[in-house]
Amino acid sequence: MSSKTSTKQQAPAVTQIQTMRGHTDEVRDVVHLPGGRRIITCSSDGSLRLWDLVSGAQIGGDWRDNGARESAAYKIALSPNGKIVSSGSQDGKVRLWDVKTGRVISEPVNF
Repeated sequence: MSSKTSTKQQAPAVTQIQTMRGHTDEVRDVVHLPGGRRIITCSSDGSLRLWDLVSGAQIGGDWRDNGARESAAYKIALSPNGKIVSSGSQDGKVRLWDVKTGRVISEPVNF
């Protein structure tokens, strides 16, 4: 009589390619921009940042809403055309950001 042995699926190994330094608190979310070479991250430090995946370097300065206090950014989402990012923050507001300029393009909406 043969016994059935369970074959457990092995998760693929994760290989670190880049270390990106800049945020001063935990990174909460990330979106990939069209073309696969850049990402945007948001952090509990209240900023969004644009990164080059090949070099690991931050592109430009921190994205911050100058009218807001330091408020952790928890989630981000990219528009289908890749030109606008929305962010949800600890202050309960949703902001829309222009990917090209890194600036808020609409009044924050409070939820």
